Amino acid sequence: MVVVSVQRFTEIQNFIRNYHGLFVDCNLELEAKFPEYSADTLGSITAKEVVQRVKTNHAKISAKAQSLLKEYQTTARQTLASDVLQKMAIELQIPSMVLCRILLAKMYHESSKQEINEMLRMPDLIPDSLLAVNVSYCLYSETMDGPITDLVRRFIGEEYEVRLKKMARDTGMIFYDEGDLRRTGYDKTPDLKMAVPFMYRGQTINWIESKASFGDMESHKRYVKDQLSSYGNRFGPGMVIYWFGYVESISDCPENGNYVTVIDGFPSKDDMDFLTFNLPAIVEEPTDESINERIVNT
Repeated sequence: MVVVSVQRFTEIQNFIRNYHGLFVDCNLELEAKFPEYSADTLGSITAKEVVQRVKTNHAKISAKAQSLLKEYQTTARQTLASDVLQKMAIELQIPSMVLCRILLAKMYHESSKQEINEMLRMPDLIPDSLLAVNVSYCLYSETMDGPITDLVRRFIGEEYEVRLKKMARDTGMIFYDEGDLRRTGYDKTPDLKMAVPFMYRGQTINWIESKASFGDMESHKRYVKDQLSSYGNRFGPGMVIYWFGYVESISDCPENGNYVTVIDGFPSKDDMDFLTFNLPAIVEEPTDESINERIVNT
C-alpha cells in the first residue's frame, strides 16, 4: 500500500519547496531521501506542488514579463548560450516552459494563443533563432510542463484506464465504460459504471474512477467537487483509485460523504463480494415415453 502519513507528506512537500534546481534532479534526490516510496509516487507529488506554485505565482511573473524579456535578451546577446531561459526559470522556481510561454506571448504579442502554442511545440517557427534554440532546450529538458510532458501524462492516464478495465474483467465485474455512457447521453462519466454493483468491505460500489496520480488533500477536494460528488448523486456510492498512493487524511475527509471510497490500487478479491443469482432448476416437459414408463411401473 502507498498511503503516506501527513507528517511524511509534509516532509516531502518541504523538500520540494526548498529545492533550487531542475525538477528532474529534485525527483532523483527525493528518491534517495525517501526510498520507501516509488519514483511514480514522488514524481506525482512534485508535479502537484509545481502546479500549485505556478497557480500562485503566475500573475506576479506575468506582470514582470517585460523586464524578464529584457533580462533574457541582454544575457542571450552576451553569452549566446542555449540555456539562458532554463537558468532564469530555476531562479524563479517555475517550469521553464511556463517562462517560455510568458515571454513568447510578450515578444510576439500580436500572435494568437494558438500560434504561441505552436511555437512552443515546434520552436523552429520562432523567428528569433537564438530564442528558438533556448525554447527548444527547455522543451526537451522540462519534465513538469509543456507539450511533451502533457502527452506523457495523457498516455499514463490512458494506460491505467486500460489496466483498470482488464483487472475488472478478470475479476468478473460487469460494467459500462466512458464510451458506453456517453453514447447514452451522459456528459460527466466515471471510468467504470457497474452494471451489477458489488460490495467492498461492506460498502456498495456503483462506479470506479481511475487517477494515475498521487492523491493530496487539495486536489482530492477539487475532484470531489468537480467530478466525484456528481457521480455519487447520480449513481450512488463508488470508489476512486489513486494508483500512485494518497495522503492518509483524504480517506476520511468530510467531503467524501457516503459516496466516495478512496483506495490506492485495484481492490483485492478478499475485500469484494459479488451478487450471485440462484436460478431455479429447469423442469423438463414429460414425453410420451416417460408417461408410458410411469404407467407400466405402477
